[in-house]
Amino acid sequence: MSTPTKYSVSPHLSRTARWLSTSVFTIQEGIGRWALFTLQTVVNIPFTIRHYRKQTLKTMNSMAWGRGSIIVDGGVVSLLLILGVAIGVAVAIEAYNTLNLIGFGPLTGVIGAFLNIREMGPIMTGIGFAAQVGCRMTAEIGSMRIAEEIDATETLGIRSIPFVVGTRLVGGMLCVIPGYLLSLAIGFFTASFFVKFVHGAPAGTYDHYFSQFLDPVEVFYSLIKAVTFCAVITIIHCYYGFFASGGPEGVGRACGRAIRASLVMTIVLNLVMTIVLWGLHPDLIFKG
Repeated sequence: MSTPTKYSVSPHLSRTARWLSTSVFTIQEGIGRWALFTLQTVVNIPFTIRHYRKQTLKTMNSMAWGRGSIIVDGGVVSLLLILGVAIGVAVAIEAYNTLNLIGFGPLTGVIGAFLNIREMGPIMTGIGFAAQVGCRMTAEIGSMRIAEEIDATETLGIRSIPFVVGTRLVGGMLCVIPGYLLSLAIGFFTASFFVKFVHGAPAGTYDHYFSQFLDPVEVFYSLIKAVTFCAVITIIHCYYGFFASGGPEGVGRACGRAIRASLVMTIVLNLVMTIVLWGLHPDLIFKG
């Protein structure tokens, strides 16, 4: 019976080393595939617009209106309308009741113009877009992958990433821009209505502070945040659907992973973009 030499490696250490090497290789492969997929999608946007214009418009219409329902399986437009009302009501109730404890209820106009634009509007848009539209994209593209429809498009000479992913990226951004601006307007109106007519705050004071903090440049920055969130969410969900495997069960797992990744990325991007656009110490100047 042979005895181990003094340089032999224990089985546990050997298995751990193999597991670590496999994990590192898998992570590197995943990062490379992510980077290549994102690069191909973004670089081919001009090609998508030139060659797949009809498909882009068709995808935009489907994403904007869904199947015509209001909530379940609805589109981006109905989603943003509902979110606009919800954000306006939430700001009106919580901000007014909190500020009114110290007699500053009419200053809710500051929160209505400041918080909606910088934080609540973009975050709620990103989360709603991921839940309503993102999961649908993952399921659609995953089903195409499982049914080998993506392979069939490549066989026909159609470039799969611009046709499948690029059209959804461009269509999503096109329908989010007007929908988000409309959602902000509805949120402003809803908050103003609740503060003035439900809580009975002075309309002149609310309008004064609201107009003082409503800056068109900040609205533009807010739009940039919302569009960036939706673009990143679209790429994430399309990625998980594009590389789905394992039949219908695999498509379901891909949807779950995509929604988790998109929610985390939305919060991280919100922090980064808020610092980049407004800095760590934004100035708030009160007048009158």
